[in-house]
Amino acid sequence: MKCHLANHTIGVDLGDKQNVVCVLDWNGDIATTFKVTNTKTAMRKRFAAYSGAFVAIEAGTHSAWISRLLKELGCAVVVGNPRKLRCIWQEPIKTDFRDAEMLARVAKMDPKLLRPIEHRSADAQARLAILQARDALVKSRTSLINHVRGTVKCAGERLPKCSAASFHKKAPEHIPSELKAALLPLIEQIANFTEGIKKYEHEVMIVITQN
Repeated sequence: MKCHLANHTIGVDLGDKQNVVCVLDWNGDIATTFKVTNTKTAMRKRFAAYSGAFVAIEAGTHSAWISRLLKELGCAVVVGNPRKLRCIWQEPIKTDFRDAEMLARVAKMDPKLLRPIEHRSADAQARLAILQARDALVKSRTSLINHVRGTVKCAGERLPKCSAASFHKKAPEHIPSELKAALLPLIEQIANFTEGIKKYEHEVMIVITQN
């Protein structure tokens, strides 16, 4: 049975593997509490009955996709700022159910107290993921290049200066023979990273031209 927005306020304490839920009725009494596995399938199945409810969650790793999913199910969702929430309540004994209840009660009293934030859209999040993935590869490539250069330096040699993008082409011939077994596989990995970075940069250019 579906509930009406005005009748139920729900607080969800988000966890990595499971979420703790507290449902308040019109009078502010606890109607039910439960735990739900933190997957799209489980969340969709459990919250399908609460279309129209007002749901409060705290911003975190999973809050973006969960807020979008709940909105798709017809819930009104507010995502609270965690730093501001800690100023509202400080419990000497912290439990997930207590946090879920407090989220629900604050949302029922005055949602503005949660200092709501707005998450990026799914498309914007996907574009950001491309940039973050590229940055991760750049950092990994830089770390490997520094390791190769440092190892060669410890052997009394130095590799010539070159760009990170051309390192995998210019470095191999200057690697001391006794270090080839250790370093050439790393240089191959650097080449793979460079190719991956080029692909991400191509994706970034596509996004830019589309906008």
